[in-house]
Amino acid sequence: MIRQVDVDGVPTVLAPATGPMHAGLVFRVGTADETLPVRGITRLAEHLALDALGAAGQRHNGTTGVEHTFFHVRGTAEEITGFLTVVCDALREPRADRIAAARERMRATDRGTDPLALWRHGARDFGLPGYPEWGLDGIGEQRLLDWIARYFNRENAALWIAGDEVPAALKLHLASGARQPAPEPSSALPATPAWFAGPDSDVAWDSLVRREARAAVFANVLERQMFRELWQRDGISDAVRTDYQPRSGGDARIVAYAGAPADKRGAVLGGLVDVLATMRAGVVAADDVSAVVRLTAEGLADADARGGRLPGHAFNLLSGQDLKDLDEAVAEVRAVTVDDVAGVAARAYDAGLLMVPSGARADWAGYAGAPACSGTTVAGRLHQAVRAPEQHLVSGPGGVSHVIGGEPSTVRYDDCVALLAWPDGARQLIGRDGIAVRIEPAVFRDAAEVIRAVDARVPAGARIEMPARDPSLIPAPPAGWIRRLTNRLRGR
Repeated sequence: MIRQVDVDGVPTVLAPATGPMHAGLVFRVGTADETLPVRGITRLAEHLALDALGAAGQRHNGTTGVEHTFFHVRGTAEEITGFLTVVCDALREPRADRIAAARERMRATDRGTDPLALWRHGARDFGLPGYPEWGLDGIGEQRLLDWIARYFNRENAALWIAGDEVPAALKLHLASGARQPAPEPSSALPATPAWFAGPDSDVAWDSLVRREARAAVFANVLERQMFRELWQRDGISDAVRTDYQPRSGGDARIVAYAGAPADKRGAVLGGLVDVLATMRAGVVAADDVSAVVRLTAEGLADADARGGRLPGHAFNLLSGQDLKDLDEAVAEVRAVTVDDVAGVAARAYDAGLLMVPSGARADWAGYAGAPACSGTTVAGRLHQAVRAPEQHLVSGPGGVSHVIGGEPSTVRYDDCVALLAWPDGARQLIGRDGIAVRIEPAVFRDAAEVIRAVDARVPAGARIEMPARDPSLIPAPPAGWIRRLTNRLRGR
């Protein structure tokens, strides 16, 4: 039986559980709250809070997600009290002298990027997991301390405890602040279903649907169908999986992935397209739905016994979502029908974004190409490429455009979310939609004039100082050196 209690002003969910006692302190802040110049600041705060505890291990850890950051511990009541005391003390009075050490530990656990997020949302909010933490070295002490004060406070926290009682000695000495709502997801897609070319041979797909039991069931039915068609029957994919990611705002992201060996990437792409289209048409195996419903209900019961549902309850406390007991959650799952799953499949298909292998396309399947260029050019002076007549820059008071073969990529100054600056003079502007414009001094005539204008017009807070490049990687001006890949930054 789940109880809601208050621990030093922090809303808390508590329930007995089998196995060792465990607990977690969660804050309503994640990658989606950041901006590109401070990408990684939340994870830096997490690492700083854990600094006094040494390396994370099996008994305690911290995690920064898209919307939430939490600190988790497993052990005795005394161990849980000790861990949470250290974390709260570190967040209430952060040690600025340990920021550099925390930053170095972050580099040892560097994360990959999420291209689907970038192409769906652009260079903001839910698209930021698609980018590296370029600005990590530029995050100053005061900026980090302000971030911690804004987000890591009592009013923006929730606690879960898997155990019979709140540990008697537990005190959450957090600073006071305010609850921070989750950001609204942006969109960089003018039309869906859409496609874009990924960096390698793998195939992936995501969609946004309503957050509900039928959507979670659909995600698992989709995985079973992918496994049967792509791995078991045809043997063309070496790995398939799906993921259901609920969000605070009432929607959920569903992600599907199919590993594709280079010699089978076309077959894997066609196979996933066929699976999605078949389910969209209402062809859903009743046996799959029955099996997923049964396994999901059993999984909920098992998780409830172990306290595994408590983190989700804590997240829901912070977003104002209802807390459903086990019977209610299981009843919702058992009520899901084949028609329900088919309905979600149709809606998910229509909102889908498909990542195809490098060099492939998906317009043949009715998918619209996600924008790789802007369609408009700023008014200003033309700067021709030195030895590439098919491309030029246009620089004006409103921004900069890079035109290749008549197709412009434009970043306007009032829409610029980041400026990458290299010591050799190269610059790259990134717009909210993810479109990027690279300016290389050796490639365009009078490029220094454009760079001076860019440096003067882009706010200092958007500038990211990049490390020096290997001289062999700095472009000289032979024709055609700039490829279309530079039109949209893919998180490299």
